[in-house]
Amino acid sequence: MDRKEFLAAVKAGTLRGAYLLEGVEENLKEAALQSLRKALLPDGLEELNESILENPATDAIIAAAETLPFLADKRLVVVREHPALAGRADADERLCGYLSRLPDSCILVFLCRGKADARKKLYKAIQKSGGAVSFSPMGDGELNAWICKGFAALGKQCEPQVASLLAFTVGNDTALMRGEMEKLAALCGERESVTETDVRAVATRSVECTVFEMVDAVVAGQEGRAFGLLRDMLTTGSDRLGILAMLLRQYRLLQHVKIMQFEKRTPQQIKQGLGIAPFAAERCIRQAAAYTGGEVRKAVDWCLDMEYQVKSGKANQEGALEAVMLRLFALRRARQGAAG
Repeated sequence: MDRKEFLAAVKAGTLRGAYLLEGVEENLKEAALQSLRKALLPDGLEELNESILENPATDAIIAAAETLPFLADKRLVVVREHPALAGRADADERLCGYLSRLPDSCILVFLCRGKADARKKLYKAIQKSGGAVSFSPMGDGELNAWICKGFAALGKQCEPQVASLLAFTVGNDTALMRGEMEKLAALCGERESVTETDVRAVATRSVECTVFEMVDAVVAGQEGRAFGLLRDMLTTGSDRLGILAMLLRQYRLLQHVKIMQFEKRTPQQIKQGLGIAPFAAERCIRQAAAYTGGEVRKAVDWCLDMEYQVKSGKANQEGALEAVMLRLFALRRARQGAAG
């Protein structure tokens, strides 16, 4: 079951039995739990009809589930961070067997930070009844719509292209995004609309966005800016090997652009074929225009080779990324020299 199906069942009042909310989208997970609380628990009687248990024993879970609701149809039992779902332990057979005998008066929800361990017995017992609900990151279109709706709730207007820029800049973590939206709404003050200028001025850039900008700087021959962006990422705790992997991904995207251009695909087909946000796809096409197909292939090979050298212990991680960037700048200078 995905989150949309779960929320539809919450709205329709058709939830029965035990559920597991797991996945990387913590903000959406908590929002779904709040929607369930609002739909299930009568106003003013929430505390009397809900039990929140942290890493409880099986007896505590069963006792809470067997407690009858007070002036309500259902009782909500929320179990946070059960070790049998995080891979730290195994659930006892009694708990796994009890899930199929839950009273109709109880909705039991297991809440797991991050992804649950699908190999565990408890996970399989919940999944057997269709109760495993995955909260994965939103796709581009869904995230942009969520951003526009979120700004509307803050009393601001946001055009789709501005939402796309914000998603590209911040990334798809909705918890981080919500904080950035509140910051932008405050920046606007009395102004009704959020603009691209606002986003560029104050939005916190994700590592992926910064790597995009770093490649922009490489393409433009701006060595100082490129290495400044690298220094910023390292200062904020990003790992050199992780940045190298993102740089490799970026040049692979440029290689895909070159291949699709060779195949005579239209710009729209190229954007769709890249499988990334339209705003990012447009930037990829602009970056690819600065290279020949052979040059992009060299850049990909250099990134791959350095990644292998570091992972195999043949090269130190310190300085590896800088060495690749220097080769990329040398490639640009060589092309300019040949053209001159």
